[in-house]
Amino acid sequence: MPRIAMLLCDDLGSRIAAVEGEYTDLYGALLTSAQPEGEPVEMVPFRAHDGQLPATGDLRSFDGVMISGSKAGVYEDHAWLPGLFDTVRAGIDAQVPTIGVCFGHQVVAAALGAEVAPFAGGWNLAGIDYRFVEPAPVGVDSTEVRLIAFHRDQVRDVPEGTRHYLTADRCEIAGLVGESVLTVQPHPEFSPAVADAILRSGLGRRFGEAEVREALERLSGDFHTIETANWMRALLDRQPIIT
Repeated sequence: MPRIAMLLCDDLGSRIAAVEGEYTDLYGALLTSAQPEGEPVEMVPFRAHDGQLPATGDLRSFDGVMISGSKAGVYEDHAWLPGLFDTVRAGIDAQVPTIGVCFGHQVVAAALGAEVAPFAGGWNLAGIDYRFVEPAPVGVDSTEVRLIAFHRDQVRDVPEGTRHYLTADRCEIAGLVGESVLTVQPHPEFSPAVADAILRSGLGRRFGEAEVREALERLSGDFHTIETANWMRALLDRQPIIT
């Protein structure tokens, strides 16, 4: 059973977590979904946003490191961010498979020296169509995937040691891949039901009424969740993702 150090950078909140669980539950279910036989993963949570991180010397004992989403910005002055960056760099240097999702994508990029900043066009919300910059990852027959997004910040440049493989009209660098790195700007762990709860919870506080109305309309149809989970499991198994 793969053992994953889950670096939590936020809590979903009780209203959202009541739908399908907290981040640890959602990521565990996502990684398990990639296996036809349903092989589970052991998610070992560390509350990075509370300063709890695995010891650098213990990172090699995990089969992978995963960094969650967050409402924070990687460029903000939070006391817990420098330690998180150090841990992520240490894991990558030790070639521990490292997966970053949304804020986690931005954390990996920033830890490796890339710039992250707010997008002048505002939020990317709900269903977004993403295109592959290079040949599609293993197991994907199409030239694009549809996933759920919740972000305003974006990675501005590609850090050394990684390649840019995923893009969208309103998000140029939406995914990075390297020898032991895989990141995605969208949230493949979010179902339409979870996304609906986030939108309604943020109405009037984070999102405007028109933004929420339009985003809710983009929650129908199919999303490429399993395909994304397959890339993540391939990284954990140290298999090629893009050939």
